[in-house]
Amino acid sequence: MGVSPAAGNGDGRAVSTVLDVAVCLLFVTAAVGVLATADRPAPDDSNSADRAASLLGTTTATVHYATAGGGGTAPERATVACRPATGETRPDGCRTAHGTVADLLARAAVADVADNESTGPSRFEQGVRNATRQRLAGIQASWQVVVTWRGYPDAPLGGRVAVGGGPPPGIDVHTATLRVPVADGPARAGTDGDAMTVDAVGRRAASATVTRLFPPEPTRLALVAGSPADRRTAGRYRRTAATLGVGLDGALADGSVRRANDILVGALAARYARDLDARTGTASDAAALVSVETATVTVRTWSA
Repeated sequence: MGVSPAAGNGDGRAVSTVLDVAVCLLFVTAAVGVLATADRPAPDDSNSADRAASLLGTTTATVHYATAGGGGTAPERATVACRPATGETRPDGCRTAHGTVADLLARAAVADVADNESTGPSRFEQGVRNATRQRLAGIQASWQVVVTWRGYPDAPLGGRVAVGGGPPPGIDVHTATLRVPVADGPARAGTDGDAMTVDAVGRRAASATVTRLFPPEPTRLALVAGSPADRRTAGRYRRTAATLGVGLDGALADGSVRRANDILVGALAARYARDLDARTGTASDAAALVSVETATVTVRTWSA
């Protein structure tokens, strides 16, 4: 007995419909799975270093800090205690620094040259670090800021301040750099009317370095202000002199900033001239290598 064609076609169509629905469901499920599991594109942080550097160089901050003691364990409390209330005078033993965040970072790097590392960062440096973190809080990337100040690369005296940890190895890092003027001092090495020799460049650079570390009038006032300011300033002098291998021959006891600075300049000039002569050999090249007038702020960013 033969099979009815009509019945056969009906069964085949029913099976085909079931398969069509099943395949459709598989495609829909797969599509949903792809949408659900696809990685979100990482945010573009290629301009984050430039944005961070711009914030540091254009926005200002005010840092209130205590001058007594070293680092301490509660910089926030010290900052709050030194912030004067509205209409009130600044408490004794406190100072206030104002400027762009990059400018404050540069000042902290200069101060770091002679600060006592055994006590940790100074209250001023801690305040500047906090201001940096606040300014860069909106950057949508991990970041680190490093500021350095030296008379020339690998000079015997130099300061460095870092805010934030460095990037992990093997990751793409974006970098932006700012050159920030430091406190006023002698003009650029080799631009005065003296004969252009490497020794003259070294002495000029040494004088600029010492003047920025120990500006005469503020330093004199600190030495005669009484404890703890005089002890702290004298300690910075002694640490710098020890680095250069010289004594200050009673200059601090007499409160003679000029004599103390002259001793430091003489020792540093000899070191500078020797280094610069070995590296360059010509006065013009030596003068081009010197960068006492500016600190370098380097911003690095990377995807978290």
